[in-house]
Amino acid sequence: MDELADRPLSEWLEIAGATLQERGLDYGDPRDNILRIWKLCRVLGLQLRDPSELVLVFIATKLSRQVESPGREDTYIDLLGYAAILGQSRYTDWHNLDTY
Repeated sequence: MDELADRPLSEWLEIAGATLQERGLDYGDPRDNILRIWKLCRVLGLQLRDPSELVLVFIATKLSRQVESPGREDTYIDLLGYAAILGQSRYTDWHNLDTY
């Protein structure tokens, strides 16, 4: 745990960035994935204004898990990644969803 406390902030960000890149190779652009999930949510009757709100649900899930298991390093890495995805998603023009 001390090693994580002493980890520089830049290293946390580097790890999160590497994780995002690795997952991007497996899953593609996060916005494409978010859009697919958002469309599924709409079919299920869940009403989110746009796909970026779905990222807030992902963040809430990680925060909930963090309460139960606060020592899990990957939770914090994922939160950093989701924060980056949220920023990117908030600046994406979702008005014409069918062309994205």
